[in-house]
Formats: sequence, C-alpha cells, structure tokens
Amino acid sequence: MPSDLSQSINPLRLAKARERIVGEIQLNSLARLKGILLDDKGKLKYSLSFDFDEAGICLVECDIETQLILECQRCFKPVEVDIRKNSLLGVVNEGDEFDELPKEYEPLQLDDDGVTTVEELIEEELLLSIPLSALHPVDKCEGINDLDRINAEAKLQPFAGLAALIKGKD
Repeated sequence: MPSDLSQSINPLRLAKARERIVGEIQLNSLARLKGILLDDKGKLKYSLSFDFDEAGICLVECDIETQLILECQRCFKPVEVDIRKNSLLGVVNEGDEFDELPKEYEPLQLDDDGVTTVEELIEEELLLSIPLSALHPVDKCEGINDLDRINAEAKLQPFAGLAALIKGKD
C-alpha cells in the first residue's frame, strides 16, 4: 500500500501482480468534498483489487465505506448518510475504448502516463455515490410538517392566472 495517498499508482502493473490495496482516508483530506459535507470529520475505508478479465481488460474492484454528514433537503438540518459502494472499473486509455468497454464496467481513464492516485480514484468513486438529494426518513424529518402545511395552504388553482388576464382585457 502506498504510504502517501497522492503517490501515483499504475493499475496495469498492479493488475499483473494481482495486488490489493486496503486503507483509510480522512474525509477532511478530500478537497472536492469540502462544499458538500456539513462535517468532514471521519474516515473512509477502502479496498482496491487489481486484475485482468478474460478479454485482457485491466480491472479495479473498488469498495468504499463511510458515513457522511450532509444537509437534509427538506428541513436543512444535518442527516447521516451511510455510503457503501462496490464498483468494477475497467481501465481505458482513449475515448474509443469507452464504447468497447462491457456495460458491467465503469470506465476509469488514466492520465497520459497510465497512472492515477489512490486519493483521486477513491474521491471520484465517493462523489459518484453521494445521493443527489439527502433526506431524513419521512417519519424523522422536521421539514415534512412544513411541507404538509405549505401544500394545504396552497390551493391548486391552475386557471387563476388566466382569469386575471381575461379581466385585464375588459
């Protein structure tokens, strides 16, 4: 395992040796999460296994597990979101290879030297696993009562605007 997570790794070389990298990353070290998380304390556990499939495609099996503190989109209070993601990444070097990659693989494009870093790879997979809209369960969200009140007060009158236009022409 690389001691420095920003150190470059070569997935093709690691796949030839059938290597496995296991570790933890502090959430506060992932720069692209800073605007998303309400609290960046905590750790992310990861496992990366490198191999080739029968067709010779370099594969990276990526497992991540963590708990994030996000903002509930109903009540705007902190909500804990458990993240557990298993991805099977197929290494591609050029744009043409994306189309040829089997559907069960997610593409992993390396830089021109054929390398990436553990930190970049893990951070990208974590970003892809964050829900678009974090919400408390309905029975535990303070914002659901506000939504019910607003919906009850707002009577649906789809032609109210049309009536105002017609009155304005008279």
